[in-house]
Amino acid sequence: MSAMPPPPPPPPAAPGHPEHLAHARVRAGFGARLGGYLLDGLIYGLIAGIFVAVGIGLIVAGAKDCIDKIDVESDTTVTCTNSDLNNPGLVFAGIVVIALGLMIVLFIYCRSLGKTGQTIGRKIVGIRVVDKFTEQPIGFGRALGRTLFAHIISSAFFSLGYLWMLWDAEQQTWHDKVVGSVVVRG
Repeated sequence: MSAMPPPPPPPPAAPGHPEHLAHARVRAGFGARLGGYLLDGLIYGLIAGIFVAVGIGLIVAGAKDCIDKIDVESDTTVTCTNSDLNNPGLVFAGIVVIALGLMIVLFIYCRSLGKTGQTIGRKIVGIRVVDKFTEQPIGFGRALGRTLFAHIISSAFFSLGYLWMLWDAEQQTWHDKVVGSVVVRG
């Protein structure tokens, strides 16, 4: 018998190294992610809806003379020109209010997602979006890219990009893969 002790175990991986963080946090399941998505849609949708309602009100007020000319019972087409609008400035203001409101809501959403990894809905269900390797928030630029990709590409084709996480080994959606993010509990 040898009096030599067994060798010490290998040192742990350095913080920030992929092996160190590969399974540090539990990935969020489909139900939690869907819940956060639906809550965000409701909350941020209501905020955006206020801007849209005000914008539509302005457009209707500015186009009242044109709208009054439309006869819904006849099959004739009524074309409204600038001269038919009682206030083209209100129509333009309505369009600006809608566009600006949607940009403000998008900014608030992406700022929150990029800075903390959580939006209001995600905070309620207890999940967050983080970088796949560092588990830190992904920042505004990546949050904006992730959000736009999700709403334009992942939602196309029967929402296949969202459903992808169900059979993906990393539980990532298409928009997660594009920006290198994962959704974790906590």
